[in-house]
Amino acid sequence: MTAPILSVEKVRKSFGNLHALDGVSLDIEKGKISILIGPNGSGKTTLINVISGLYRPDSGKVIFQGKEATGLAPYELYNQGLARTFQIPALFWKLTVLENLLVAGRKNPGEGFFKSRQDFLSPWLDTTAGWQLIHGLAVMKKLIRKRSLVNRLFRQRSMIRFLEQLYAAGVKPWRNFFTLAWIEGEKEATQKAGRILNLLGLSRFWNQPAYLLSGGQMKLVEIGRALMAGAKLLLLDEPVSGVNPTLAHEIFSRILRLRDELGITFFIVEHRLDIALRYVDQMFAMAFGQVIASGPPDQVMKNTRVMEAYLGG
Repeated sequence: MTAPILSVEKVRKSFGNLHALDGVSLDIEKGKISILIGPNGSGKTTLINVISGLYRPDSGKVIFQGKEATGLAPYELYNQGLARTFQIPALFWKLTVLENLLVAGRKNPGEGFFKSRQDFLSPWLDTTAGWQLIHGLAVMKKLIRKRSLVNRLFRQRSMIRFLEQLYAAGVKPWRNFFTLAWIEGEKEATQKAGRILNLLGLSRFWNQPAYLLSGGQMKLVEIGRALMAGAKLLLLDEPVSGVNPTLAHEIFSRILRLRDELGITFFIVEHRLDIALRYVDQMFAMAFGQVIASGPPDQVMKNTRVMEAYLGG
C-alpha cells in the first residue's frame, strides 16, 4: 500500500469550551476521490480549515506528501501543492475566465527591467562558450593596455579570435536581453490554461467575464486556478452546493477526469450525497468533532453510528 498523500493525526481544535475537533485522525490516499460527510456542526469545515492552514491546531499533526505541514500558512501549503476552494467562489469578477486562470500561474518574472532580463548572463557564465567570450574580452583588454590596439589587431589574429569567441557564445543571450522574458512565460501559461479549460469544459467561455458565469461554472474556474498553480491535492468545500443536478453531475464528472488524466487527489466536503456517492472512492463521516466511520461509501452509509448522527438517534 502506498503512503497517503495526506495524514491527519490526533488533531484537536477548540474555540473556548467548544471542542470542534476532538482527536481527528484520517489518511487520504493518493489519486483517490475522498468525501467527508456529517451533520452541521460536526467539525467538517474546521478540519478543512486546519488542513489548509487557516487554523492552527491545538495539538496533533498534519502530514502532506510525507512532510509535516502542521501550522503552515495557506500560501506555503499552496506552493507545496495543496489548494482549496470555498463554498462561495471568490473570483476576479471583471476578469475573463482565461485571465482568472492566468493570475494563478506560477513562475511569472514580472515586467521589471532587470527581472525580465535575469537570464542575460546565465548562458555565458554557465557554459564553455561564456568563458570563451570572457577570455576574448581579456585579450582585448591586454591590447588596450599596451596602447597598440590598432597595430596589433591587424598584425595578429586577436580580432579574429575575439569574433570567434563572440560567435561561440551564441546569440541566445542577446535575444533574451532584447526579448522580455515575461512574453515567453505568458505564452506557456496561456497554453497551460487552454489545456485546463478544455479539461473543465470551459473552453467556449475563455473570453467571458467571470460574473456572467453560472454558480457551477464559477466553481470549475476555482478548480482551474488551483490546477494552474500545480496543485496535487484539492480540498473542495461543497462544490455542487446550489447547483442544478445536471451541472452538479457534470462537475463531478470533470473531477473524475482530472483524477484520471492528471492524477489529482480530491478531498471533498459535500452534503448532496444523492449526487456525490457514485463518484467517490473513500468516505469519512464525522459527528461531534470525531471521525465515527470510514471506508467504502456503501459501507459507511450503512454504519449505525452514521445513521444515528444524521437521523438524530
